[in-house]
Amino acid sequence: MTASDAKPGTRRGYKRSARNLMIHKPMQREFIFVMILLLMISMSAVAFVVHTTLQEAATGGGFRFGKISPQVILSEVGNDLILRISLVLGIALFIMTLFGLFFLHRVAGPVYRFRQIILRLNEGEIPAPVKLREGDFFQEIAVEINTLVRTFQFEHNRLKVLKEKVQVLAARGGDPLAKEIQQILNQTIE
Repeated sequence: MTASDAKPGTRRGYKRSARNLMIHKPMQREFIFVMILLLMISMSAVAFVVHTTLQEAATGGGFRFGKISPQVILSEVGNDLILRISLVLGIALFIMTLFGLFFLHRVAGPVYRFRQIILRLNEGEIPAPVKLREGDFFQEIAVEINTLVRTFQFEHNRLKVLKEKVQVLAARGGDPLAKEIQQILNQTIE
């Protein structure tokens, strides 16, 4: 039985397809686009550095032909290339790291807030609505969580009113039904 043969409602296998690689398309598209753009800029900068270094060597800019052997010139050009390309790639790495930090901040911030809301709900508290910054991802999930919190708050208030009414009934005293109601109230969680 393959993952595509699974019946609705049953657990899918762990087999991945190309369709489900894009989970959150806007976020993944932006990240992939910027990384490709930064790599293309880096490759262009490396090509420019190689071209200008070889152009300098070919036109004699800074290099003297005379009693200097071609191996020395090639060694100098190689050293210049390594130094310049390392500088370009170091700058590209720095820029990609900064982009990655800012990008992931837009992902990690909402995830952190969602976790705080879930923890408060688990403790029985009614948390304030989720507020995300402009540009953060998962705005649609924040709307759904806020709806869930409002529903939880409504149900909590409804149960509170119901409990108060039942307590009034239980306070009547000698009635056997009132005693049963009191036992049920004693078992409920505050």
